Amino acid sequence: MKNYDHLCAPLKLAGATLKNRMLSAPTSLAELGEGEKYSPANIAYYKLKAAGGCSLVTVGDAIVDLDTGRSHPQQVGINDPASTPYLVELADAIHSGGALASIELDHGGALCSPEFIGGRNALGPSAFTDAWGDDIDEMPEADILRIADAFAAGAATAKKCGFDMVMIHAGHGWLLHQFISPSCNKRTDRWGGSLENRMRFTLLVVEKIRAAVGPAFPIDIRISGAERSPGGYDIDTGIEIAKLLDGKVDLIHVSAGTQEDEYSAVLMHPGIFQSHGENSALAAEIKKHVSTPVCAVGAFSKPDLMESFLAGSGADCIAMGRALIADPFFPKKVLHGYTNEITPCIRCGECQSHMIAKRVMRCTVNPLVGRESEYFHPILRLCAPKKVLVVGGGPAGMQAALEADRAGHQVMLCEGQNRLGGALRFADHGAFKSLMKDYRESQIRKVHGSGVDLRLNTQVDRDFVERHRPDALIIALGSEPWAPPIPTGEGVRVFMGSDLTMAEPFGESVAVIGGGLVGCEEALELAQLGKNVTILEMRPELAPDCGRMHRINLLHQLAEQSRITAVTGARCTRISKDGVHAVGADGHETLYACDSVVMATGMRPRQAEVEALRGIVPDTYVIGDAHLARNVMMAVRDARDAVVNLGLMY
Repeated sequence: MKNYDHLCAPLKLAGATLKNRMLSAPTSLAELGEGEKYSPANIAYYKLKAAGGCSLVTVGDAIVDLDTGRSHPQQVGINDPASTPYLVELADAIHSGGALASIELDHGGALCSPEFIGGRNALGPSAFTDAWGDDIDEMPEADILRIADAFAAGAATAKKCGFDMVMIHAGHGWLLHQFISPSCNKRTDRWGGSLENRMRFTLLVVEKIRAAVGPAFPIDIRISGAERSPGGYDIDTGIEIAKLLDGKVDLIHVSAGTQEDEYSAVLMHPGIFQSHGENSALAAEIKKHVSTPVCAVGAFSKPDLMESFLAGSGADCIAMGRALIADPFFPKKVLHGYTNEITPCIRCGECQSHMIAKRVMRCTVNPLVGRESEYFHPILRLCAPKKVLVVGGGPAGMQAALEADRAGHQVMLCEGQNRLGGALRFADHGAFKSLMKDYRESQIRKVHGSGVDLRLNTQVDRDFVERHRPDALIIALGSEPWAPPIPTGEGVRVFMGSDLTMAEPFGESVAVIGGGLVGCEEALELAQLGKNVTILEMRPELAPDCGRMHRINLLHQLAEQSRITAVTGARCTRISKDGVHAVGADGHETLYACDSVVMATGMRPRQAEVEALRGIVPDTYVIGDAHLARNVMMAVRDARDAVVNLGLMY
């Protein structure tokens, strides 16, 4: 068993000791309970992180002054006395899971919308009109002092409610960071100008919190080590910020970026185009200049990399956000030597995108997100283990087989090909798809290491089902590519996007018909292979089917790639040996010359194969793309739902 001596070592912070150096970064479920209080679902979300083995669970985003500081539709006000019993219950739940409890104290400042703060203008370090046309007022000194007191009162409330430490949010473009940032703070009084003046508000907050909680109560502060945006401050300023905080706090939590710039916000939460530990160099550089322990955060999901980073004095501990959403038991698997069983975060951004667009948390690879209470309070009991036949070894089939095996059923998984993975075979090509490949291989390892009876190269028909007589049949046969009826001439090289191996004879130029998520990613991959690519999309924008965070990232990569030309509002009319003919919004037809064509126009369920298996077993479930062609997240959730339903007592 590999040793992770640094990751598993304790860390003392003031009057508290972290049992290991794997921390849960502040995240939340977005939606709260009635009256904007923590609900049983919120509490179970944090409790499961604690039960998963991390040493510290930080509750995300408690606002110190709701009247002026709310930046989202639903946020807990730590200054609201009605929140106290829920905070107590939350701290207790985290402790019951075996972790220390912290809470992030924040104020939205200029990023608050008037609709969330009673129609008032938002307050920032300086007056301006924001991108939405809202006027931001300069925060008067009286309010600066009042908000500093509110941070201190919030910390005192957290301590009273049983939390073991607090985190001050002084990064990511929120109020304290706005004062620190020269691009936001244009003041000429004692709260602006030099870095020492711009830091005055944050240092006052630290001073007042220390007075409120005492020397033995740890204070963590999250900063942006660099803003990573045009005109933003760099690591040299980040170092000076940390030096001004050194010795005044107990942990300096080094992140990056600002909400003021869309792409900077992506780098704050690195996606598939960014590196592992994307912002780790910022923490490592700051650590050289301070004696206070330093925490690194941002795209850490590989235990070996994390161990080597700590061993090389890159930081004193590592906080994980999305890695623990994907697999809350990541720390326990490290602690007990089961790292091969970790479900890796694929950095798809769906967790954040769902929170922004739909106000709920979802995870592509973890169907329990938002349903954590099911783990602690299972509502199901099996009358007796059932004999379950799963047909199809793609993402839905593998998840269903694993869920059913864990539930105690006797499971047979049949796959027609010689290898598991199904539609996830696309992850074999393109460096930016490596995280999806990691996930696929993780699922395959789990199936091979489970009690599932795996049958590869096995086609399932009615005769097969009737011979094996399962109690339940789960059909996960996936989908097949769909192409619109575009007239195509003789001898034209047309490839289906879902079947690309990137070894096809594309020629020098390629037209990709379909500018959704799949088409855009395939265009990017082809351009990286040296092809000149034209994307033709009928809709008015690219990748409208893509989650917000990944879409920002993807469009940035496309814009940076000189070999790609994107044409929207283009309806393809025919394909000839010269290229693709398309009618634009102006009604004129244009020829887009190319050597070959890739069709990325969508998928549809394998309806005929599915219908051939219906009606044989009364307890039959059709899941994943076989039910409706969507994405991996919905396939995984379908799989869990099917297994839960087949286990219901009746």
